[in-house]
Amino acid sequence: MDLTARMVLLRSLPFFGGLPETRLTRLAAGAAVSSHAPGALIAGRDREGDAFYVVASGRARIFRMDREGREQTLYVLGPGEPFCLCSLVDAGEPPALAAALEPARVLAFPARALAEATREDPEVLFDLLKLLCRRLKEAMAMIESLALRDLPGRVAAFLLHQAAAAQPGQGAGQQVRLAVSQRELAKIVGATPEALSRVLRHLSEAGLLTVKGRDVTLRDRAGLAREAGLTPEGV
Repeated sequence: MDLTARMVLLRSLPFFGGLPETRLTRLAAGAAVSSHAPGALIAGRDREGDAFYVVASGRARIFRMDREGREQTLYVLGPGEPFCLCSLVDAGEPPALAAALEPARVLAFPARALAEATREDPEVLFDLLKLLCRRLKEAMAMIESLALRDLPGRVAAFLLHQAAAAQPGQGAGQQVRLAVSQRELAKIVGATPEALSRVLRHLSEAGLLTVKGRDVTLRDRAGLAREAGLTPEGV
């Protein structure tokens, strides 16, 4: 990825697009480009928080891992999305790990470059705060879902959320294309792949949905809402 391509990518990001050309050029010139195979670690606990990253192409995921090696996916990142933004104020160990979900190219920037950009243009800091607030809300919603629902409820809630985000207002028969594999979905809802497979089979046999690979058709939204403990009128 040459300098021009890096600048085009940075301009597409809300909190970089308004920067002066000189600052944008310096950011683009200082970026290191790396390629990652699916599953490859991009940012880990053995690295200090001295850099922030932007997905240039492909997708990555943010996740936590416990001492037994069990993983919990917290967020899926697409092209143009930044991560490891805590490096702006904290140079310590990153709070989570990042790995490629599919072949991905990533831009890495020195943390000081982001700090300098926020000082030069306060709008960058404002846009950064909006992004972090959005991710915090999504994380809180996930925590609530995992803590207060059983596995069928978590799966039903996830599918309804995905359906609402993709095509709000659609009724029965809506098809949802999963952005991740069922193995990765299991990590999001806090289950083993085998347990997730059993739940999907149960929901299918109950007439609530049908599954074909990554395509899930919602047959009974009200029934899924009951599984998730939600109000049917709100889905």
